Amino acid sequence: MQFDKLFTLNEANALVPELLEIFPKIQDLAHSLSHDFPDVQQAQKNAKFNGGSVQGGDYLNHAFQLTRLTRRLEEKGVILKGLDAGLADFPNLRDGKEVFLCWKFPEKEIRYWHDVDSGFAGRQLL
Repeated sequence: MQFDKLFTLNEANALVPELLEIFPKIQDLAHSLSHDFPDVQQAQKNAKFNGGSVQGGDYLNHAFQLTRLTRRLEEKGVILKGLDAGLADFPNLRDGKEVFLCWKFPEKEIRYWHDVDSGFAGRQLL
């Protein structure tokens, strides 16, 4: 088995309310880290010259919050895919083969699955 945790459909669906709550926060934090800290981005460019940033503390706070939220889901066995797209997979056993139950924000329940290698493009109805 490739995955430590396998989910039943019921177990995965039980996490959907938490995903619906957390994913907008994750997306906001990820977007903020990419767009709201020009001083930090400039400091990263100047790092080889010992550059600094007045926004560094706020940037780190956002990064810690993002890490805390993603880790909270990953520790439950959820595999986060594209944060911007709001994708999460749940390892599942289907006909004796490991596959992913596939969820996309803001779906209210899991209705799709795909092979481990096919990704979102290979989604099929359950």
